[in-house]
Amino acid sequence: MSHSTNPNEGPGWGDHGTPYGPIHSYDGNNGSSSYGEHSGGNAGNNTHDGIPENTRINIKSTNDYNGFYMSMCVNHLKYFESFKNVMYKDKPGNITIGIGHLISSADMAASLPFTYTSKTSLGHAEWDISELKASVSMIKDAFNQYKANSNISPSGLHLSNDAVIGQCISDVRSTEAGLRGLYSGYDGFSDSRKTALVDMGFVLGIGKLKEKFVNFNAAIKRGDWATAAKESHRPDVNDERNKTIHDKLLSNK
Repeated sequence: MSHSTNPNEGPGWGDHGTPYGPIHSYDGNNGSSSYGEHSGGNAGNNTHDGIPENTRINIKSTNDYNGFYMSMCVNHLKYFESFKNVMYKDKPGNITIGIGHLISSADMAASLPFTYTSKTSLGHAEWDISELKASVSMIKDAFNQYKANSNISPSGLHLSNDAVIGQCISDVRSTEAGLRGLYSGYDGFSDSRKTALVDMGFVLGIGKLKEKFVNFNAAIKRGDWATAAKESHRPDVNDERNKTIHDKLLSNK
């Protein structure tokens, strides 16, 4: 990307159609890296190679959301939550996938568009490799086995990169709906402040944010961002994340 003045343009970057709108992102196919070489790129609908920490996802605007701001939220959460195409367990032991998306039940797992890779020998060292939709029973069995035994990793099932991003967009929009119920002036806040509030609501849940952060909420409602920044500290969140939220709450950009 050194040949482009825009870090989000040049070899490897492109627009990719998704079920929730086009995404402008990096697919790695610039001839200099084997990353994504055999899968058509990291952002294609059928790839599940993940998107690395240092790759920024740019989301275009739709009738439902502003792409610039949605990109801020998704990349912020991606940085702190990571990007996982398979089920994993977070620190408290909850089964999670994608960008910090909690899967609380087998039914919830079965509602996600999991696929698996089918590999059939064609002889002479040639293989037919295709992605197949996982059945409800396959997904539920994988979830229940993983819940019962952390050593049984459901790595055979995965979500595409696009599905992970789409789920994160959905989570951001759901969190924002709750934030609008807490703060009447939410839509008038700066993008930085809204991103910080999305982080708070995403991690804590709107209910806990409302009940446990009374002083924080009161400060926001009266427009006292300095106090809100001080009250945003969460003891179970790392220092970098706490500082990032603190600084975003002070920013009017």
